[in-house]
Amino acid sequence: MRIFILIAALFISCSVFSEDENNKYLVFIGSKVSMSPVQPKEDEIPFDSQFLAKYRVLEVYRGSYTSKEIEFTVFDHYGAPPFSKYAHLLLYLEKHEGRYYHSKYQYTPLYRAKNGKWAGAYPTYDYTHSYNENTKITPEIIEFVEPVIVDISEYEKEDVKRWFPEPYYKIKRKKAIAVYGNYIDELFNLKQNGVLKARGDFQ
Repeated sequence: MRIFILIAALFISCSVFSEDENNKYLVFIGSKVSMSPVQPKEDEIPFDSQFLAKYRVLEVYRGSYTSKEIEFTVFDHYGAPPFSKYAHLLLYLEKHEGRYYHSKYQYTPLYRAKNGKWAGAYPTYDYTHSYNENTKITPEIIEFVEPVIVDISEYEKEDVKRWFPEPYYKIKRKKAIAVYGNYIDELFNLKQNGVLKARGDFQ
């Protein structure tokens, strides 16, 4: 009887832990509704710029969320969050005291592939993260519905080689055109096992 009670208690504890973890982290495919700067309080000199973002929730990838839109706070040391310029992306949020916060600097731009799936261009940063040194995930050639093009006119030559390496990107004048990429599961795993693991998040 005591063994049964112990097993039951462990099962309940694990279930509660899983539920808490499920509610703490939210990963979803979204599109921007608005991104508004939050003014600092009087006499406050913030380290980061703060924004209030509102996004449409197109699909929940990890976690639990039922509404069609979500609001969350974004902190960025360099100004307007770069992810706000993308039409669709995989966003990583953390919940704290009932409010959602963007996992700082973490996002994955998404594009439709011709097979109907969401995919992303070759994520150089995630592949080159030290925690992904021995990853078994490999990029593949993806036919995107629309060409995925990055303006590299302001990049130094060495930075182009670093962030848009061939053959994963085709360099044409001042543009880097994505040739290789990954689908959502692999994009998330690269992020989870790389920078997010280093932070101890989304595990």
